[in-house]
Amino acid sequence: MSRVDRVRKILYTRGLTLFQVSRHSAEIFGRSSPYYLPHHLYSDLAAPSRTPSIHQVVALSRVSNYRLCDWLAVFGFRLEDIPRLQSLLPLKRTIVLDSSVYDENALIPWFVEKLHPERIPGIAPLGYLLEPGPPRRVKTLRSLNRKAFLYAKLGDNDRLAFPDLMPGSIVRIDPSRAAERPPDAATSQSRQIFLVEHESVLRCGRLQRKTKDRTALCSVKFPFSRVELNSDPAFRICGVVDAELRPLTHPAVFCQTHAFVNAATAREVRRASNGARALGELIRRSRIRAGFSFRDASALSRRIGQVLGDEMYFTAVGTLSEYETLTYPPRHIQKIISICILYDIGFWDFLRVSSLPIDSLGGEPIPDDLVWPEAARAHEGPWETADDTGGEKDGFLSGLIAQWEEIPLFLKDAMADLSGIRDLSMRDVFWVGGERNVIHPYLENATFAVVNRRLKKPGKTTARTVWEQPLYVVLKRDGGFLCGACTLERGVLSIHPYPDRSVAFRQLRNGIDAEVIGQVMSVIRRLS
Repeated sequence: MSRVDRVRKILYTRGLTLFQVSRHSAEIFGRSSPYYLPHHLYSDLAAPSRTPSIHQVVALSRVSNYRLCDWLAVFGFRLEDIPRLQSLLPLKRTIVLDSSVYDENALIPWFVEKLHPERIPGIAPLGYLLEPGPPRRVKTLRSLNRKAFLYAKLGDNDRLAFPDLMPGSIVRIDPSRAAERPPDAATSQSRQIFLVEHESVLRCGRLQRKTKDRTALCSVKFPFSRVELNSDPAFRICGVVDAELRPLTHPAVFCQTHAFVNAATAREVRRASNGARALGELIRRSRIRAGFSFRDASALSRRIGQVLGDEMYFTAVGTLSEYETLTYPPRHIQKIISICILYDIGFWDFLRVSSLPIDSLGGEPIPDDLVWPEAARAHEGPWETADDTGGEKDGFLSGLIAQWEEIPLFLKDAMADLSGIRDLSMRDVFWVGGERNVIHPYLENATFAVVNRRLKKPGKTTARTVWEQPLYVVLKRDGGFLCGACTLERGVLSIHPYPDRSVAFRQLRNGIDAEVIGQVMSVIRRLS
């Protein structure tokens, strides 16, 4: 179905023609308004390179009473790409990710349990435990959440919590624990890792009391510079980090002292925030907070265009500079999405500051077969009335949801890219949450490990530290699994436990006693 035919059918479900839509837009907004929908809209849409402006899509939503996110999807814009690409781009500074769920009617693949909880082993592929079942609506799964969390991606300069947290990791923050503090004893350090905003920069680390009224953010294991929090009365504790999604393919982190913030930059952020909340000021303040120069942001926008397959997402240095003087949004929706990704701006926040009439947008979903016809055909079945987790009340899935308290639905499309696996399947995800005597500290309190089954030949590692050693999943002859650092030499597979572990060093004959399943690419774990 062509884009023109799809728009025509959507309007037909409302009993509207393009002539009527054009007339309504003129009556509501005015014929000279950027919201006006012309009579020749179909001929414009026939050209693949032409897309309506954000104002025209807002007008379509208003006139048809269909949701804006659905209309954007019809024209090829998925708002879920904002949090997905935010989680993938390399960052200098830590940012709070946009964890918004833009389409509550979207279908999420879901599962049916295969094994009783008592029979679940300590380590096993997810395909051993679950099988694909009817998909669920996002709003159904959101109703299972018991708590609301923040999510942040650690920038390369945020090293105070290393090695407990790795730069490049995605961490979950519990804001309800923001009031927790280290013990009252002087020089004592907190066991918790906090996310703290200080001088407009986010950092993770442990808190230490230096005196009764002085607190610092510090590292436990390395001589990094401490951050005196009381030097800025505006510092804010966002919460306690309680979980981490750690990609294990991140470049090595060198233990060196780092100058964390340029004071002039922090003053610039505060000065920018004193004025009115105009669109250009929001863009400028967000860019400074993210620590980007125009050149850095432009280079990353090119990468966004490459990932999404549309060069319109690329924004030149001069254009980025001009955007910081805007009082109205850019015409091209690609530019808006690119700015939201780069500068960590929520899409709805961007539209609200742009003075677009988002409070009068349509609220009904467009039928699935008109927005995502391929997905609707693939999910034919009784999913419309599904209202549970797809598992037993006291089963594996319900236990996971109870333990984690929230399903991070905004990351549903990012796991494959974060792990570097193109076609991620249930066979690539391993349950490791039942292993009690773990070999490596990365697996402490871990729930899942994503494994690249194409990397089956561990060799002599050149890692400088034990944190950089690759981990592998090994299948033993008895059908059980091991997960840890290993090497393969002359047909002998050596399992190397971490130095502080009580597990003994083991050697197994490769292909006889055991075989390598693949290399661990990322780990999802809780923090004790």
